[in-house]
Amino acid sequence: MHRISHVEIKNFRACLSVSLPLDDFTPLVGQNNVGKSTILDALKWLLKPDARSSGDFADPKQPIVVTARIEGISAAILSCIPEPKHQTAIQQYCPNGVLWIRVTADGTTAKSIKPEVWDPAAVEVDGNPKEWRAYPTGLPQAVSAILPEPLFIQAMKDVQKEFTSVAAGTTIRRLIEEIAEPVTQANATDIEAALKTINSLLTGEGGTRSKALQDFDEEASKVLAEFFPGLALQLELPETKIKEFFKSGSLKVSEVGRPTPMEFSQLGSGAQRAIEMSLIRYLAEAAAGPQTNGARKLLLIDEPELYLHPQGVRRVRQALAQLSTRGFQVVFSTHSPLMLDRVNAAHTVIVRKDAIKGAVTRKPLKQAIQDALEEAKSQSRVLFELGNIADIYFAERVVICEGKTDRRILPLVYERLYGHAPEIDHLAFVSIGSCADIRKALSVLRAMEIPACAVADLDFAFTEAAKGSNPLIAKDGAELVRAKAILKRLQPAHGFSLGGNGLPEKNGSFSAADIWALLAIDNEGEGLASTVHGTIKQHSVWIWEKGCIEHVIGTVDKGEEAIIEREEALRVMSRNDVSSQMPDMVECFEWIKSFEK
Repeated sequence: MHRISHVEIKNFRACLSVSLPLDDFTPLVGQNNVGKSTILDALKWLLKPDARSSGDFADPKQPIVVTARIEGISAAILSCIPEPKHQTAIQQYCPNGVLWIRVTADGTTAKSIKPEVWDPAAVEVDGNPKEWRAYPTGLPQAVSAILPEPLFIQAMKDVQKEFTSVAAGTTIRRLIEEIAEPVTQANATDIEAALKTINSLLTGEGGTRSKALQDFDEEASKVLAEFFPGLALQLELPETKIKEFFKSGSLKVSEVGRPTPMEFSQLGSGAQRAIEMSLIRYLAEAAAGPQTNGARKLLLIDEPELYLHPQGVRRVRQALAQLSTRGFQVVFSTHSPLMLDRVNAAHTVIVRKDAIKGAVTRKPLKQAIQDALEEAKSQSRVLFELGNIADIYFAERVVICEGKTDRRILPLVYERLYGHAPEIDHLAFVSIGSCADIRKALSVLRAMEIPACAVADLDFAFTEAAKGSNPLIAKDGAELVRAKAILKRLQPAHGFSLGGNGLPEKNGSFSAADIWALLAIDNEGEGLASTVHGTIKQHSVWIWEKGCIEHVIGTVDKGEEAIIEREEALRVMSRNDVSSQMPDMVECFEWIKSFEK
């Protein structure tokens, strides 16, 4: 199905020059006041331009420009446009199913708005339009047929008015009209028969017209004739259509134990938002049938999770995901990790604000992975891991670590040292599950322009760091040769096992981490660990010189019980206790905090 795949916004409030990809289902995340709502408003304006105020122009001397790439416009989609002449008007602008449109405004009046379409014969090397022309006759209707007026649900600015106003065009009215479509289709025969009878009584002539209306016409005409002979009156009533019932209807709320329905003014904000989102969920179910009219509606929602219980947030996310496969393209802003899951996280766009550039967007995870990693298998694995970690989308800096011990202990130590949780500093600790994926994850986060570093065990330096086409230490370099010599010297005294490559392997009571810890406390090994630590740190990875995090925090045992025991101990430790007992932790966090925010 066709969709807007790319949008560019220039000179619109905080969006001085913003470019972002859009998928069928696109979450926008970011701090408050960075431009997420402006992006939604710009998308609405693209398909329903109206006069803008002077405050909408970032630079009053420059025009507002919103440009979009629509892809997937097949012959079948074009054939659904009702008027053949409108089909003809748009066909030449959709080579290979791609259409570019833009809207500009160089003033605050409706006359200053100029919709334009690209010239497919004049494009840049990257396929972007080079030349534009004003919409020819028939093109506005064709574009509206395949991309109708968007539904824009704002962040509860005046939900009371939205629900109770009978004015056309309000969000709730639009939702009710959308819901009316399947109702009308399912009962078309009965509805048409009933309306035909009603309309014949109200608008018909002679024998079909209501006697009461005929009497009014006759009696009123007699009275009028006394003043103006020769004139007669006839009361004309508009023909009734099913959509008019939905447009003029209102929603009431009943509650168990209350004899009469409540007005919305009596409900809390949470209940009001829940009702609004329940209509979205109902629409998702009602729109389950196949799409036959070729239209793809854009559904824009500002903070759908607002005021909702966590379980309600998940249900709304599921409903929106369903709608994105049933005739809607969904774009929404959110502050809730619950609105993200492994599937939609790949398409999430992070919006942030730059002091000079204004609103800027970061590359979505899926695109960043494709740009950063060549191997498809690695792309899939890292996508799965990072797609499950909503923390990375709401943080300004990310620390990648290996296992659950690091993931639980590091934030707790940070809190004891600095008096607040790392989230306050917009810092997220995320576990990637395996040290084999640390470097790949860092590459992806850099491609997303998220400042990131990693914390890893000592074995990372002599295994994963020495792999690949661009190793962090030489594969057969002096460091690795020295490490193997030290391990070989220590082996007889301790009885651990070494593999055919001369590196530790798990055997009996010794894990690989235990063996590397023995190297770290050896006089020669300690110096080597320090040297490698400094080398690897230059590549944004902190290596525990003592072996692993358990050795740093003074815990011999591993596993859930050992983690819980250490967590309980840390919660009662003072900053001075942590500093004196775990100096490596202090150095590590000061290094992490030095990363650019």
